[in-house]
Amino acid sequence: EKGEEVVYTRDSKLPESLKPRLRKAAQKVNFDFDKDFEITDNSCKALEKGEEVVLREKFAGKMAIQTEKQLQQQAVVARTAATNSVRTEVGVAEKAFVTIEAKAVQFEKELVKDIEKVEKEFVKDVVKVEEEIEKEEKEIFGGVKSFLSNFIVFVKH
Repeated sequence: EKGEEVVYTRDSKLPESLKPRLRKAAQKVNFDFDKDFEITDNSCKALEKGEEVVLREKFAGKMAIQTEKQLQQQAVVARTAATNSVRTEVGVAEKAFVTIEAKAVQFEKELVKDIEKVEKEFVKDVVKVEEEIEKEEKEIFGGVKSFLSNFIVFVKH
């Protein structure tokens, strides 16, 4: 059917210089360029009064819809990025918690060792003090005993 085939050019009208080549090309595939092709006018026509406003409204509507779609896409991207960020931060926080927990356990073990060392030193110090007290008791009571023995001997004589 005539007019179903289309030739696109950058010009508003099909250049006459192309028509001989197009006729030959159409003939090779069993078409008649002049019968099977319709030449259209792609030139820009002057707008009638009021058409400009209608076209601007259509354009503005399409831009608003396009902007809304872009905003929706950006919102999805932002939500995805935020979700990924939160997941990453939760993972980092969990690793930090595990590290802190391990260090707390290590600190507790070291503290227990330090307390045990202090207790051993304290026990040694207490034993030394007790030994010194016993030594002094022996000296004091040994001296008193000797004095009493001598005194008793003295009194008897």
